[in-house]
Amino acid sequence: MAPEVAVSTPVLIVGAGPAGLALALTLLKNGVSVRVIDKTSTHHTGQRGAGIHPRTMEVYNFLGVLPDVLSASRPVSPIRVYKLPGGTEVVKEFRMVPRTDPTPAVPYVEFVVLGQDHAEGILRSHMEKYGCHVELGTELVSLEQHPEYVVARIAKTRDGKQVVEEVTCHWLVGTDGARGVVRNQIGLTFHGETRGVEQHMIVADFQLNGHFDRNFMHQWGEMSQKFIWMRPTTHGNNGWNLMGGGRGIDHAKIVADKAELIKFVHETTNRKDIDIGEVHWTSEYRPNIRMVNKFGEGRVFVAGDAAHVHSPMGAQGMNSSVQDSVNTILLFSLYPAYRDAFNQFNLGWKLALVEKGLSAPSLLSTYNEERLPVITEMLKKTTQLQDKMAIAKPHDESVWDRSGPIMQLGINYRWSSIVVDERAKTEDTPNQPLNAYGALSGDLHAGDRAPDAPGLHKIKGPDSFDETTSLFRVFGCSYHTVLIFTSDGEGLEAILGAVKQYPANALRIALVVPTDVAARPTADVDLMLLDQDGYAFTGYVSHDKTTVVIVRPDGVVGGILLSAEGVERYFGRIFGTSV
Repeated sequence: MAPEVAVSTPVLIVGAGPAGLALALTLLKNGVSVRVIDKTSTHHTGQRGAGIHPRTMEVYNFLGVLPDVLSASRPVSPIRVYKLPGGTEVVKEFRMVPRTDPTPAVPYVEFVVLGQDHAEGILRSHMEKYGCHVELGTELVSLEQHPEYVVARIAKTRDGKQVVEEVTCHWLVGTDGARGVVRNQIGLTFHGETRGVEQHMIVADFQLNGHFDRNFMHQWGEMSQKFIWMRPTTHGNNGWNLMGGGRGIDHAKIVADKAELIKFVHETTNRKDIDIGEVHWTSEYRPNIRMVNKFGEGRVFVAGDAAHVHSPMGAQGMNSSVQDSVNTILLFSLYPAYRDAFNQFNLGWKLALVEKGLSAPSLLSTYNEERLPVITEMLKKTTQLQDKMAIAKPHDESVWDRSGPIMQLGINYRWSSIVVDERAKTEDTPNQPLNAYGALSGDLHAGDRAPDAPGLHKIKGPDSFDETTSLFRVFGCSYHTVLIFTSDGEGLEAILGAVKQYPANALRIALVVPTDVAARPTADVDLMLLDQDGYAFTGYVSHDKTTVVIVRPDGVVGGILLSAEGVERYFGRIFGTSV
């Protein structure tokens, strides 16, 4: 038998963009220690990905950072299009997403804007509550995988000298961007294309001197010729972000020279009143459309830009990264940071269960199984939007539409091997995604986003719960929530017997009863909730039979079950070895 090797940290995360930070916070909230390194000597600057989707807000709610995010963010402004030449006459005004009222199932319905640098700061501040800090100026040199651990060689520069350290960890996750080393170290492919120079763009964050209307985003010209978009940022009262480009533009020269940037702005907008002050950050963006063949190998995984890069036009970037890390920058690219919230959330809870010995390592294979089809579909959608934008006329507001599937509320894993749906019997169908991005209507299925339901009255439960609560306050990123819907308690004892076979610290059991139940059942559960407004039964249950809905730590419905046997079948796939 090989001697046991001392592990210095359970998980090493390479790259401290939003994806890496979201993963770190997920693991920390699950009681798993992490170490986060980043090769840059200072924290990232610049707005980069800025738009935050409704689904990412839900992820941030799970992580406990949403109040800070909403407090620091600003709403998405309408767009004003100006006539050229002249540059001052407004010829069109419209919104990217129509104003929509929240519903009981979808409490967050509109984008908000928050620069990536601010979002990262919020995530770091929450990590620090667990004693975890990003190690700057530290890069991965190489890694070596073994059956039970990974050895990573990392290098730090101290007093002008490079110091190399060996780190032994159980798991390593690369969120180190499109040019990161982790993907290459484990031999993953990164096929795709880089768009031609005509689609390259200039991105800049700066202060404007004087007054410029911050209630709107402003657009001059068109991508096929010469264009500029400007939007207000969260950097003070005069902070702005610019994205521009076109044919015949010397991108590198404009990025390198403030005077050239000012000249480009004045010539493209026909406006001399756009008085650029301090320039915080500039970059040249080259549209890349690439993704890996798989999201990991052995004990090493990749996420965010390390795994997939794409056009920012769908604002899927940061949102999928805080669902799957960060490399790009644009107007509504929730670029890698927010984008991979989903990927990191998907990976994080599974990695935590395996690291704590509650699940078999084979559970981690479902990270690739569930996320690869979603990211493949995302690449298609963002590429289509990029192609439309490249030839669109200034007045064509349809290319700015970011509603519908782009909101990411319909992303689902109905085909996943670890979901069980006794109501729809999805386990009897081939495990192939039919519409990974678009389960927006119809009955709830296992694999779908779990909807919210407000107006729940606490009959029994800890004092930490308000007397009136909602499902989004019941769900959490460190446990499965077992919702038992019953009007008569039939089969309840058998269901509870099945549930209680599994680790209590990884579960929260909530009994939900309707208002017309005269004698409410007494049961050994963590919470008993009266569905006084009826939203929970309406959103989750389509008949009167006692039904169990199990919501995973990532806010996805893992199981819709009608029997104790169904409960055992679902949890057997999570906590057992039959994954």
